[in-house]
Amino acid sequence: MISADLPTYTVTRKVTDAEIDDLNHVNNVVYNQWANEIAIEHWLNVGTEALKKQFDWVMIKHNLEYKAAAFLGDTILIKTQVGQATNVKYERFIEIYNATTEQLLVKTKSVWCAINKKGKPVKISQELRDLFETLT
Repeated sequence: MISADLPTYTVTRKVTDAEIDDLNHVNNVVYNQWANEIAIEHWLNVGTEALKKQFDWVMIKHNLEYKAAAFLGDTILIKTQVGQATNVKYERFIEIYNATTEQLLVKTKSVWCAINKKGKPVKISQELRDLFETLT
């Protein structure tokens, strides 16, 4: 769950025609894509060049809870922040809202593994931990 006490990274976007399914709302797979995209964007925006040369991230577990539907043209607000870290993993929380009504549409909890440029898990450094705790 997103905590008001921790740094949060946010983006807004509009729902496009390509994201609508045969039920005339955002396809559930799209929420997964949005979650992946904001996690990557967050990393690319807060990571230092040195850290981005050392680390990449892969999602190894992802749970979505659907609360309400989004529709064509809706403005969407997506929030993310990191949670607990282990040696090589970080929790990540994402909440997706209708930006106009502020209705929660989806909430997620995922686990991401830090990997080196060869794809092998690597220990999360203190520098990386400090980065996620202080920057938004």
